[in-house]
Amino acid sequence: MPSWLILQIFILTIALIFDAFVGEPPAQVHPVVWMGRIVAALETRLYKGTKRAQRLKGTAVATGVIVAFTVPVALFQLLGYRLASVNELFVPLYVLLSAYLLKSSFTVFTLQKEALRVTDLAYTEIEAAQFELRALVSRDRAGLNRECILSSVCESVAENTIDSVVSPFLFFAVFGVAGAICYRVVNTLDSMLGYRDYRVHAGLFSARLDDVLNYLPTRLAVVPMMLGFYITSGKAACAKAWIVLKRDRHKKRAINSGIPLALFAGGLGVTLIKPLNYEIGEGKGEITRTTVTRALNVMLFTSMFTFALTVVLLVGRTMT
Repeated sequence: MPSWLILQIFILTIALIFDAFVGEPPAQVHPVVWMGRIVAALETRLYKGTKRAQRLKGTAVATGVIVAFTVPVALFQLLGYRLASVNELFVPLYVLLSAYLLKSSFTVFTLQKEALRVTDLAYTEIEAAQFELRALVSRDRAGLNRECILSSVCESVAENTIDSVVSPFLFFAVFGVAGAICYRVVNTLDSMLGYRDYRVHAGLFSARLDDVLNYLPTRLAVVPMMLGFYITSGKAACAKAWIVLKRDRHKKRAINSGIPLALFAGGLGVTLIKPLNYEIGEGKGEITRTTVTRALNVMLFTSMFTFALTVVLLVGRTMT
């Protein structure tokens, strides 16, 4: 039987192959879809009662969903590996199922495909682009013009470089597939409940936990994102990314997501705008298909850098 390290690298590589050539699993067997449906089924019960009651219910639901998805995957990883160690016939099944679960926690090439699809629609069918943008952002999309749609795409690429690539990879490197799934549950909870509106109290625990889990990955990702801008757009873009990062990272009321938004706005030389919320960057240039392509190139570079870092961390685990 191959060593634990080789198996983990196989799992990571096959998961990336799934992402590149298969895409997202069907909704019926997609763990993230299941997470969303469970949270949606329980959500309306969270907004009744006092603030304290809503917070307690939100904490209880979030904890229950996290445990319900993480514990079975952790048991599968433990028992599946032991079974594969005893009988090599189970090794392919263990690797494929692990890769499938890991794939459900991240997206690299699927994010690229969705961003390009919405971008193409923005130049041909504006209403279709507004509708399809729902796969990338949760904001109100009605009435958005082409540049606002492309700005939203760039923002989604920037934020998802952390949420859908860097963080899942790093949690896999440290805690295995169960760690990546646990992260994805928390991020899904935050994406559904973590808003400053009627959900603010029920979603407080989910939002804060997501902030904690993303804190270190967000800051580790600054280096590869800066290198990505240097390689794809030159020294000036890299310098501008750093300047805007230092100045504008707090303009979005979030401890983490303002960092990639400011860095991408500076590196792309544009201003990323969410009406009535924030304007990040100082670029006056129009946001175009080329802008989106540059953002995606940086996302892909960061993804490959994080893949390499993940392998290094896996090697480190075998040496401890």
